[in-house]
Amino acid sequence: MPGGSRGSDERTLPWYGWVGMASLLAGKAGLFLDVAPIPMFFYGIAWWSYILLIDACAWRRCGASLLRSRPGEFWFLAFWSVPLWNLFELLNFRLQNWFYVNTPADQPLALLFNFISYATVLPALFETYLLLDAYGVANGIKMRPRRIASVGLAGSVILGLGMLIAPLVWPRVAFPLIWGFAIFLGEPLCYWASPRTVSLARQLERGDPRPLLRLLLAGFVCGGLWEFWNFWAYTKWLYTVPHLEDLKWFEMPPLGFLGFPAFAVTCYVLVNLLNVIRRGRNWETSDSAGRGTPLGIAVPAIALALAFNGFTYAGIDRWTIKSVAPTLAAMEGVPGNVVERLGQSGVKTPAALLRHTDTAERITRLSRQSQVPEGELQTLRAAAALVDLQGLGAVNYNALRRLGIATVEELAQCVPPLLLPRWRAAVAERPPSASQIALWIRAARRQTRSAPPPPSAFAGGDYGSVTSN
Repeated sequence: MPGGSRGSDERTLPWYGWVGMASLLAGKAGLFLDVAPIPMFFYGIAWWSYILLIDACAWRRCGASLLRSRPGEFWFLAFWSVPLWNLFELLNFRLQNWFYVNTPADQPLALLFNFISYATVLPALFETYLLLDAYGVANGIKMRPRRIASVGLAGSVILGLGMLIAPLVWPRVAFPLIWGFAIFLGEPLCYWASPRTVSLARQLERGDPRPLLRLLLAGFVCGGLWEFWNFWAYTKWLYTVPHLEDLKWFEMPPLGFLGFPAFAVTCYVLVNLLNVIRRGRNWETSDSAGRGTPLGIAVPAIALALAFNGFTYAGIDRWTIKSVAPTLAAMEGVPGNVVERLGQSGVKTPAALLRHTDTAERITRLSRQSQVPEGELQTLRAAAALVDLQGLGAVNYNALRRLGIATVEELAQCVPPLLLPRWRAAVAERPPSASQIALWIRAARRQTRSAPPPPSAFAGGDYGSVTSN
């Protein structure tokens, strides 16, 4: 933390750092061993473990940290992290660049999962920033002081407004601009509000690029971890980014990683704008400077933030969540007595069925335990693989089954534009978009190593016997 002493010869890692390390390791073990409910909540477990660990590392390094030295500021960031991220969720209703799969079916639990996960965004970024500062990253870098002209600041505001409006008007072309609009729109406001808040422009004007460089690096580090942990999580997001779907690292197109450093700076600017009303108080100051937000402003601000969170979550539930965690009971065509027998054997979900039938020996063992014939288990396994395909879910599986598509192999032979209207018509709730259907068909082709069907297979509007009723 700025102002802390360097060196850690006389300090050991605080107890909560060991808790963070242990919970991260336990979360990874539980994920790969499929110990319920860890796979569903792995993302939150991983990020809160990381935050505890790096805060403890920062304290060990310099004797000060956000959580230990200024817990009020830590929880301030955690609270405002939710509406800040929900701003981008709101914009995504128009952009449709990502969607969620395998979310908790229980609404209160899903809302809690949402809050716990989103509350990590600002603490993760700024704890990483402070750890980089504690280790002196970029300390030796300086630049020539240079006065920033007022006309440049005014032009920045205009540019920022354009970067906000353009993605909303042309979402398939201008969508990347959404991750940087707040920098150009908000940073001049922070500059003019100085010294009531921190301004990156003021720092650059003084010849100090170190905070900006640390923010960019923190964004890159957190971005890599966001994508890495999301890739392994059961409840996760998937991207449908226009023009960038053919190659992905984890779930993200490679060019998308360039957005994370910009997002870190965006978060910094938005928090600094929020700090304008806090009368000098901010998370970077090592003491308790500033009187804080007046009660008459703080209470309405918190109420508005909570209302905004609720409004945005309702939209996420309607437009961004595309599947809830499936069960065998939710799959059409599975007899109730089979569901009951498999449940008594500890198999209640498609993922559990896939795990218990991944070899011939395990199929035979489960057949003996559940009294379900092996042939029926193999058929059910093929259906479960489709449900489990990139979080496709039971509702979408049921729709496809009614269209005559019950396996991954059959889905791989479909053509997205031709399947789109029938699939959407068969799903009453949370119908998939064209890009989401294309994503699932690509995933089916990758899994089965299938090529797209030749044009002759769907000439005249027919797209193959495997998709006919």
